[in-house]
Amino acid sequence: MLAPNLLQYRLDETSDGFGPPANTSSAALPGDPNLGGAIFLAVQPPQGTTTCISKLAWHMRDKRHLTGKPLRPRCFHASLLPVGYYGWLQPKTLAAVIEAASTVRMPRFRVSFDWVASFRSKDKHPLVLRGDDGVSGLILLREKLVAATVDIQGVLSSAKNGFTPHLTLLYDEQEVREEAVEEICWTVNEFVLIRSIYGQSEHRVLKRWPLQG
Repeated sequence: MLAPNLLQYRLDETSDGFGPPANTSSAALPGDPNLGGAIFLAVQPPQGTTTCISKLAWHMRDKRHLTGKPLRPRCFHASLLPVGYYGWLQPKTLAAVIEAASTVRMPRFRVSFDWVASFRSKDKHPLVLRGDDGVSGLILLREKLVAATVDIQGVLSSAKNGFTPHLTLLYDEQEVREEAVEEICWTVNEFVLIRSIYGQSEHRVLKRWPLQG
């Protein structure tokens, strides 16, 4: 059961689905319940893989003379489905999403990313890991989640938009063109419901669903 105060915040939407709250002060203290955030479904790499991803992010930063700081390893993830923003998301909607996600059945699968590129953005450009055939499992898992939640009122409309599997490394004003990198891969054993807390570089896992063998 989720605490009611998880749903008392409001966010503004950005082009990538989640954005910082307009009324959040950068001087807010860690753990401040008034900090904004977003709720979304995702997969997370295991700890050993996050170390490799972090090393790649710092390597690309140095190689391309970027100034953006890589995400903290514990924040690396591949988003599957945005759910909502605090202050807009009703508790009954979140409960319905959790129930629907619990019906999704899928075996474990291998995911791999082997090139990087920047997404264009009106602000700072996300530098992301991408893949081709290696991300087919993410596409299938997202399709199952969309099918399970499609009739739930109150879920973000962007959940029905196109899907580009990726894992964000950092944000920077400079765009980076497509470039092949050493493969980053892992076996996806679960998907999770995440609460992100803006300004704190923190992700809190609210719920986990294991994939079958």
